Amino acid sequence: MSENKRFAILVYGSGEGVAQLPEAERQAHMQQWDNWVSKLQADHIFAGGSPLLPVARTIKGQEAKVSDGFFVPQNEYVIGGYILIKAASLDEAVEIAKGCPAFELDGTVEIREEMPM
Repeated sequence: MSENKRFAILVYGSGEGVAQLPEAERQAHMQQWDNWVSKLQADHIFAGGSPLLPVARTIKGQEAKVSDGFFVPQNEYVIGGYILIKAASLDEAVEIAKGCPAFELDGTVEIREEMPM
């Protein structure tokens, strides 16, 4: 595997899924996240990542107007976190992302290649 490309796995969800689970199920789900990230680390393809707090500020337009909150249409998902991985191709990154625990709570992931600068 060539390790010269990095991909971001953007994890989208409603933000309510994990919070509404009973404590034992929430802990089990979080353990699946720990297991998945540990496997990525053991495979030497984990390059970083973190969950994101549900607090945001948006800066928009030429006047750089700052607003509190993130704004998405009703019934849309928001980015809840990201994982950075190393993979040889977008197809390989997609296969890796299929192991993401977000799918168990009807989450969505977007996989994007990092642009070399």
